[in-house]
Parts: sequence; C-alpha cells; structure tokens
Amino acid sequence: MSPRAPFSRVTAALRAILYLRISDLTDTSTSIPRQEKAGRNKADDLGAEVIKVLKDEDKSGFLPYVSRPDWDAALDMLRQRLADVLIVFKVDRATRQGIPQASEIIRVVYETGCRFISIADGIDSNNEGWELQLMLAAHQAHKESKNTSIRVTDLRADERDGGRWMGPRPYGFLVTPERKLELHDEEAKVIRAVVKKLLDPKKPATLRGVAAWVNAQGHDAPRWASRKIRIAQLEAKGEPLKAQKLREKPLKSPNSWSWPVVRQLVTSPVMTGHLPHKGEIYRHSQSGEMVRVGPKVISLADWTRLRAMFGERVPTHWKRSAVPSTKSRDTGRRVTGLLSDYLHCGECGSRESYDAYYVRNEKPWPRYRCIRRHFSGRCPGTLMKGPHADHFVTQAMVTRLNALEDDHPALLAIAERWNDLRHPEHAARRHDLEARIQEEEQFLDRLEEEKLSGLFPGARGEARFRGRYDAANERLTAYEKELQSLPTGTARDITFLRDSTLFEEAWEDWDLSTKRDILGLVLERAWLFKAPTSGVKPSIDRFRFWWVGDTEPTDIGVSLTLSDETV
Repeated sequence: MSPRAPFSRVTAALRAILYLRISDLTDTSTSIPRQEKAGRNKADDLGAEVIKVLKDEDKSGFLPYVSRPDWDAALDMLRQRLADVLIVFKVDRATRQGIPQASEIIRVVYETGCRFISIADGIDSNNEGWELQLMLAAHQAHKESKNTSIRVTDLRADERDGGRWMGPRPYGFLVTPERKLELHDEEAKVIRAVVKKLLDPKKPATLRGVAAWVNAQGHDAPRWASRKIRIAQLEAKGEPLKAQKLREKPLKSPNSWSWPVVRQLVTSPVMTGHLPHKGEIYRHSQSGEMVRVGPKVISLADWTRLRAMFGERVPTHWKRSAVPSTKSRDTGRRVTGLLSDYLHCGECGSRESYDAYYVRNEKPWPRYRCIRRHFSGRCPGTLMKGPHADHFVTQAMVTRLNALEDDHPALLAIAERWNDLRHPEHAARRHDLEARIQEEEQFLDRLEEEKLSGLFPGARGEARFRGRYDAANERLTAYEKELQSLPTGTARDITFLRDSTLFEEAWEDWDLSTKRDILGLVLERAWLFKAPTSGVKPSIDRFRFWWVGDTEPTDIGVSLTLSDETV
C-alpha cells in the first residue's frame, strides 16, 4: 500500500482542521487556548484556512473505552475529503494508545493523500520518514501514560495503608482536607434509622420497605446528595466552571432510593469507620490490621449481622443458568436466530445480530452481521448467511460431542446441564444451597476475624462466640449434605446426542427453543471472522469456538485497528 499524491489545490487555500484535547479541564487551565493558538499560527505558515476546530475536553487519550467524538469526526472529515490538513499540537494530544492508533493515522493519510502535522514533535507527513517519527512519538506517549498508571497504583496502595480516603464522598460522611472522613450528622441519622428498622428484633423491615420509607421522608439519594455538596464546595473554592459542568452533567439514576442502594449502603465497611477495599475491610499490607479511615456510624457487630443478612448472593456453580431459549440473554427480546447470544464478531468482539427479513435478489436472505458495523462503528464487519452459519456450528457441535471420552469433565458438565433442563427444580435448589453455603462460610470467616479483634471478651463472650460458630457450622454441614444428595446428570444420559444419525433426525424435528437449549449445553461462545477475500464460499474455517469445559480463548483479535486483510 502506497500513499496517494497530495491534493492539488491551486485556486483555493488548503483546508485545515485543528484537533485539541485535554484530559482534565479546570477553571485555570490554559492548555486548550494555547493549543489552538499554536495550531492557527502553523496554519498561517502553511497558507491554510482553518475551517474547523475540534476539541475533546475531559477526555483521556489513553483509556481505550473512552469515546472521543471530535477525534473520530476529525478522521471522518479527512476520509470524506472535507479537509486537506490535520494539525495537532503534539502526538500525545491525538492519542496515547500507542502504535495501533498511530497506524490508523498513517492509513488515513495513505488512503486520502491528506497531510498530518504535529507541531511540537516536528512531524509532517510531507517529509520522508514521518511514519517512523509518528510511531516513536505514539509509543513514547503510551509509555508515559502507562508509567503514570503504575505510579498511581503504587500511590493508592500507600494511601490505603495510611488510611486516607481516595474515592468520591461516601454517604454519611464528609471528606477532610487530610482525606480522612468525618460524620455528616444529618445523613448519619438517616443511616442509623435505616439500620434500626432492618435489625428490629420484633418486626425487621425489608430492604424494599426501608427504601420506600426513606423516599417518603424526602431524603436525597446518596448520589444526588453528594452532587449537591460537591457543587457547593466548588463554588466556595471559586471554580464556577467546574460547578456548572457538574450541575449540567446528567445522573443515570433518579433522585430515589431503591433496595439495592439501601443494601449497598448498610453492607459497606465504611459504615464501621474502616477503609473498604473490594467490598471488604482493608487490612494493612504489613501488619494485617484493619485500617480505620474515620468514625463509625454503626457498630462492627451490627454491620456483621447486616452483611450476613444482605450480603451479595453469588452462586458458585460454574455452569450457565437456564434461560428462556426464545429470548435473548442480552436484550430480553424474542430471538429468531439459532446462534443469537452465542455468535460474536471475531474482528471486534461485538455480538452478531440476526436479520431474518433481509432480501437479496428479491429472495429472503437471512443473515448474521456484526452489530457494531451495522451501527457504523469502527469494525471491518463480518457477515454470513443464516442457514450456512447454523449448519457449520451444528456440525462442529456434533463433532465435539463425538470426540469427548465418557469420563471427560466437559461431557459430565453437558450431562449435568441436560439434567437441569429436564429437572429445573433441582437446578433452582442447587443454586439456593450454593448461595447459602457461601454465606455461611463468609459468616464463619467474619466471626473468626471478630474474635481475633477482641469483640468476644471474657468467658461470656467466648460462650457467645462458640454458640454462633457452632450453629453456623451445623447449618453449613446440613446445606452441604443436602447439596450432595441432589441428583446430577451422567454421561450416559446424553448417549442419544452422541449418535450422529439419531441426533440429526431429532434435530430436524426440534423447534428453535429446544435447539438453542441443546446448543447451550455444549457451546459457550463462537466467533465469526472475515473472509480473506471477497466472493469465497462460506466455510467452517472462519469460526472459532469456545466449548463448555474448555478455557476461554484469549487470543481472539478484537483490535479496532484496520489492517490490509480486513478492508
């Protein structure tokens, strides 16, 4: 691939666009005006007319998931030949994602013949060797951001050991200049009232009931309360621009308490005055002691009870839960494609949508297509006719079943899923027992930690600890015994699935729901890749499979950088 000749514009000035970016815009920042001034001076030197100034404010150039609409708009203008020159102050303003995104800039220059200029780096695409300069500058910018990320990670670990608060203001507290927490009296009263209702020995309230009560009292939800305090602080510090931006920034949730908000609030370790980390009380990296960050709102004992009552219930059973097979797990909508939810684009990782109503040459032509490409996203796109894709995946599934030995763990897992489909009541009870087992194990761990921290002093405390500990152990033993007694599937139960002749005959008679159930027994996910050249016949070589019992593939190419083969 070689660059095209630059545009020849004899009768009119070159059309230039300036791209400006800043990661954190403040009231005192002058970066954007300085970038624009340098860009306009450079355009004057070139005799170019600045037709557009594009800028992304408060946008990271390092994080790949951060959307930069004006950067995308700048590249689109070049692709559409709406401009001749793209000027940035420095390469790190255009990107901090390294060589992959630098290659995208080079591709645009090659395809359109436009001109790319980085002022501070001295890069001009009209000069020989500019590609190498751009690659080195992009790599350096990426390395700088990566090193900063490493330093920040180390800093945060040190700050946690020092018991300093680093996150947004938690409900019930105010953050001091020393980054310690102090009580917010009004909000602390709300929290204590909530806890009192939840732990009422006569008639404990439910999470939903408490949420309804707090809403009836007219208290602001935690996010809204924090927003108001933060705006007041910015205005007091003389930063009206930041305050206005925060005021105009929409919140995803309404100003309303819900039961998940109540649960998250009362189960957070910060309620006991300890520093939270990954949902648990943070312990000092050397001494192992629980680190305090401020005063307590509720006692550690009450918090332990609340965690036991309302802690996260995450089933540990590794297999996928049964879902209605005619509905999508992602959208909840009715599906008409066999591979919906299972098939993804191998080029970008997005799911493949099933278009059952597409017409080609005046005939129905159902197809699977990359959803990102469909919505004009940055992906070369993958496409295959529906019956062809269904046939190849079904064929691969039969081959997989026949290749497994009778005692293979994957085959036993498939048999267990099949058993759960036939007996959903067993699956539901298994999930419930696994959740209860996990809760009891966590409760025992917390009891042991509390005993070590001195919460059960004296003979009476020892007796109280032993009573709770023994009762929890008895419950745990009973749950485990019942779990072991539940019937499980065996490989012999799915013998008919491994008989190719019987399976193919049965497959033709099954409805879509049953077919998707059977597919879900064997397949975790499949990826469809773009054909190497256009016009070739569909083949199974374009698929990559992740089967039940196998490790998830990590080498699937999901880069959005285009290459010669994917055009």
